[in-house]
Amino acid sequence: MRIAICEDDDAMQTSLKKIIEDWAESGSTDVDVLCYPSAEAFLFAWPEMSFDLAFLDIQMKQMTGIELASFIRKTDSNMLIVFITSFAQYVLKGYDVNALHYLIKPVSIAKILPILDKAKLICMSRQDLFILVTDGAGRLKLSFSDIYYISISSHTASVHVGSNVYYMRKTIDELLEILPDCFVRVHRSHVVNLYKVDCMYKDSLLLSTGETLPISRNNSKDVNDAFIRLHIGR
Repeated sequence: MRIAICEDDDAMQTSLKKIIEDWAESGSTDVDVLCYPSAEAFLFAWPEMSFDLAFLDIQMKQMTGIELASFIRKTDSNMLIVFITSFAQYVLKGYDVNALHYLIKPVSIAKILPILDKAKLICMSRQDLFILVTDGAGRLKLSFSDIYYISISSHTASVHVGSNVYYMRKTIDELLEILPDCFVRVHRSHVVNLYKVDCMYKDSLLLSTGETLPISRNNSKDVNDAFIRLHIGR
């Protein structure tokens, strides 16, 4: 897990970091904790540096934790967010950005540990549901269920989501190891999400976007069998 602490109180930042690292060591959990003294410092590193969980102080000098969370949610709906505040009246604002939890200062170990346990379980359940891609401006998490197909050229995978295309450095064999069973190789350079296929033909398929992709002779039987299994099982 990669965890961010965005907190302008040095003592609080240090204390929270130690609690997280002690929790990780006791549970043999691999964590990377990065600290930022302001929302602006966090944004300078993100989204090039992606996070599973972020602890955000609500009252910071310039941009508040609530404002930072709203900015994050514009492109990342999956980062787990925990707010830290001295005032309970801010708690309701957390629902607007789907916050995992909130912590009222002073923060105790007893309050933090259950939140870390919950966050770990959520991250484990999501482990195989997303891939990390780039869109030219930064990196973002992309749900497998949103992908229509992936095309490969020179070790660069072009991930097609409707009319949008994202990129990642993977070979087709590496992709097939991490993609769910609904993805099949239909051609030397194409892997398709069968849930996005409207029609299957002998040597091609029609996606729900209206695009047509070729099916190679060598892959034809496997693709058709996979398509039938998928829809019979639904």
